[in-house]
Amino acid sequence: MRVLLSVIFLLFLSPSKAATITELFGDGVFGTQWGDSFETVLAKYPKAKKKNISDTIWLEIKDSRKVFDIDRNKQRLHFSFDSEMRLIGVGVTFDVDSYSTLINKLTTLFGYDFEKPNVASSNMASTTLVWKDNETSVSVGVIPTTFGLETMLGVGYSGLDKPESDKKSLGFN
Repeated sequence: MRVLLSVIFLLFLSPSKAATITELFGDGVFGTQWGDSFETVLAKYPKAKKKNISDTIWLEIKDSRKVFDIDRNKQRLHFSFDSEMRLIGVGVTFDVDSYSTLINKLTTLFGYDFEKPNVASSNMASTTLVWKDNETSVSVGVIPTTFGLETMLGVGYSGLDKPESDKKSLGFN
């Protein structure tokens, strides 16, 4: 037992050089590029269905590929867009039991330097953890569904050029 505990302790102390979030995901995921138009993503995923809540629009497709070597039978991918209809995020669903496995894999890759959003000032679940690197982020959390809970892994990008605007075009003249 002491040997096992010693090995575990040494693993936490071992220095390693892993790829950064930006190196892994900074150009996009699943064959898409950050900033791709809605039409471009739909052309790559023609079976995706357009979903929306008010003016927030995303594409959703059933997907069972392994992600982080975790089986995802009958799960979904969500492609999220900004108000200019440019790709800014992708969500990957897992069954709720995958949450602890994902946390283990993400802390192994990116360390323990994550943020836990303040639940009082956000609508994110208290189980949400976020790793940030420049304009690219990875998050994982447990979210409610119609019949229970699921784990959602998110990869997002905030580095797109901001659209030009002025007071008049925004209605503040």
